[in-house]
Amino acid sequence: MQLVGKEISHIKFGEGIVKESRDNYITITFSQGEKKFLYPKAFNKYLTLKDKKVQLQVNQALEVLQKEELMQQIYIGEQQRLHKLQMERFYPDSQAAFGFVQNNREEVFSTWSLYAGSYQSGSSKGKPKLPVRLRLNSACLLTECAKGVSEKKRRILGVFMPREEFEGAACKDGIINSHERYRIKLEDKETMFYWNYIPEAEQVLKWGNIEIRYISNLTMQKILMDMKLVISDLKRRQEMEDFYQYFCLVNKLEDIEH
Repeated sequence: MQLVGKEISHIKFGEGIVKESRDNYITITFSQGEKKFLYPKAFNKYLTLKDKKVQLQVNQALEVLQKEELMQQIYIGEQQRLHKLQMERFYPDSQAAFGFVQNNREEVFSTWSLYAGSYQSGSSKGKPKLPVRLRLNSACLLTECAKGVSEKKRRILGVFMPREEFEGAACKDGIINSHERYRIKLEDKETMFYWNYIPEAEQVLKWGNIEIRYISNLTMQKILMDMKLVISDLKRRQEMEDFYQYFCLVNKLEDIEH
């Protein structure tokens, strides 16, 4: 793009001519003398070219720069958040399996949010439970056992990580919203049974009235590994791989081989 010699206008210095254009700055000659500006940043607020065609090209360069800066900010923010997560202490069994007792399957997958359930007795009966053991490292496993089907055949429907600002102890309404990126729904043909991953001594004949059952981080890791194997298409399999790597990172777990 040829900027040298182009007429330009500055909101304070008035009319000028571009004298020099280098990688990240331009020099403009005004009646008051020469001034240097960052390129293309200065065009965001202060500079306007009289050549509309070249101005359009500058606007495109500015858009590219703004996107790069935004991605850099997101990357830095994500690295800071991951570092904070890795510095926190977590329970070894801070993963959650939801039984779809007080949740509706269609609503959960349309909103990608879960209800932690209500207290069943005592002075707080009917009020939302605080999922106090859930943290940002907690995967929320979605399971369901259809009516008339043995509890042993409870299926895994999907999984998600909580939204970035989630804090279980502060979740007074009991609503757990999912992370926009780390969430996976299994298709009907991608069959996984929940109780296959739970030690026999901890298995039950009926799920009961509670919405959440807590499981170990290692158990959830094994489930996520197997989810990578049952997912059929490449795109979702890569998403599951990203989910798995993120889960291991925030839970300080080493990748395990089958």
